[in-house]
Amino acid sequence: MEKTFTVEEINLICIFESRSRIKVISDIKEAIKHLDDEKMVELSNRVVARLHNMTDEKFTEMEFVAAE
Repeated sequence: MEKTFTVEEINLICIFESRSRIKVISDIKEAIKHLDDEKMVELSNRVVARLHNMTDEKFTEMEFVAAE
């Protein structure tokens, strides 16, 4: 069974709004260079790894809605 993204992971993906999995990965990696918060770096790296492990098809099927 595939793990779902956490609320925090979904919110991060929504910040880099794109229908392209590769673009989101690239944008998050670029942002990591500017982060001082270790927890945000860890979250970002975890999201990048999870996005790397999914297909473009699966990514486009998913609906990412930021939680308020």
